[in-house]
Amino acid sequence: MLLGYEKVGRGQEKVMVFNDWMADCTSWKPMHPYLDTETFSYAFVDVRGYGRSKHIRGDYNEKEAASDAFSLADHLGWDKFHIVGFSMTGLVIERMVLDLPERVKSEIAVAAVPAKGARERQKDKPLFIKSVTDDESMMELAGRISRHHLSDQWRKHKLMLARTTRREEAALAYLDMWMDTDFSDEVKSKRPSTPLLVIACEWDQDPSRTQFMEGHADVERVVILNCGHCPMQQTPVYLATIMENFMKKNI
Repeated sequence: MLLGYEKVGRGQEKVMVFNDWMADCTSWKPMHPYLDTETFSYAFVDVRGYGRSKHIRGDYNEKEAASDAFSLADHLGWDKFHIVGFSMTGLVIERMVLDLPERVKSEIAVAAVPAKGARERQKDKPLFIKSVTDDESMMELAGRISRHHLSDQWRKHKLMLARTTRREEAALAYLDMWMDTDFSDEVKSKRPSTPLLVIACEWDQDPSRTQFMEGHADVERVVILNCGHCPMQQTPVYLATIMENFMKKNI
């Protein structure tokens, strides 16, 4: 079964964009009006258990998601394309670059979890697990990812997306993926040469995201100020500009 996606644009440059742990690709919609649709064709892709792929069950891990993504690219007729991971799907794009680097033009990691996972967050895992079914816990997480700088309406919106765009079983399995997975030694040993842009955010819980840069030979990094974990919702014009400027350098 093919992953569900939303296509935006009609350009020759192809871009595959993935969702995060808290929601499907609805999170990216505030950025759509600012995309260069003459240059790029975007596929906003929901991994299994989320959004347009909510009905697709599976193992819910990065290897499966990477394989699914390449299958979708084959279906779309995309030979080489750019990839964008957001938060947990940083693991997915890292897996894609390792598995089939010849098909990836560039890699963009937005507030993304690196190949070594996020084991330093183990102390918070009970809260993440509870948030899958408990509304107050989910709203607390929504506040934390922007250091509580944003409004209650923001937290309520994130809660709504979490409750309507993902399967509970998928959220729990992907939580294990991004907290416990570690294939960083593989990244370091293969030394990926794919151009990589790491986008970090000042108010995120890890504003540097320097761990994502480890093992990469061709890396740029941008830190977005006055922004939390979700720049596609909080600074959509700026994020679109940063991403597309980078991809245009790697056509």
